[in-house]
Amino acid sequence: MSLFNAKFYEIMVHLPDDKNSLSGFASAAKDFGYSGMAVIDLKRNRFDLNNMPDDFSLYNAVEISGKPSKIRDEIKKYKDIPDILIVEGVNEEIARAAVESERLDIMMQPVKFNNVLGQIASDNSVAIGFNAGSIIRMRGEAREKELRIMRTNLMYARKYGLRMVMTCQPSSPFDLRAPREMAALGSLFGMSPKEATDAMSKFPLEILHRKSPEYIQEGIEIV
Repeated sequence: MSLFNAKFYEIMVHLPDDKNSLSGFASAAKDFGYSGMAVIDLKRNRFDLNNMPDDFSLYNAVEISGKPSKIRDEIKKYKDIPDILIVEGVNEEIARAAVESERLDIMMQPVKFNNVLGQIASDNSVAIGFNAGSIIRMRGEAREKELRIMRTNLMYARKYGLRMVMTCQPSSPFDLRAPREMAALGSLFGMSPKEATDAMSKFPLEILHRKSPEYIQEGIEIV
């Protein structure tokens, strides 16, 4: 069975301000081979949910930023709300505050990851995110630096058995890449084809499953 027969999800979509852009974005994502996508601030921005493609799922994601103390407080506010919570790991202090918060779902592209953060992320079931779109958009030394960060993060993700998710963080349909293309980008920083496909299918689905009303905690589910 091909690795690319799975259901794929784009986990971090930034929609433009145009309220009518959602249906076109979703249709393009479906054409690229995705079964759904998580959109930053989908609820707050009240995008038009009409004319959506059939058999395509939408999820609300929240990107939390700010000082470490603010990040902790903001994550606590979402304790009983089924949104996907994402923090960009722009520095080690923010990454530490984020992974110490059990409710966080994804630590995206931390620039300073280490054994301590890897163990805490594992204990709190925090996934590590890889922004493959940065490889496309960056050039020269900036791209090389980004690839080094991603190789390091991949090493710690493997060591601590972390869930991995991969996104291209699209902000227009033209930014989207098909799952096969994403897997090829993943290979540039060392991801195997299975790791790449799991990062777009298996692990996003596990995160979405945790948001279901039946989920209580790891290993416990209402049936």
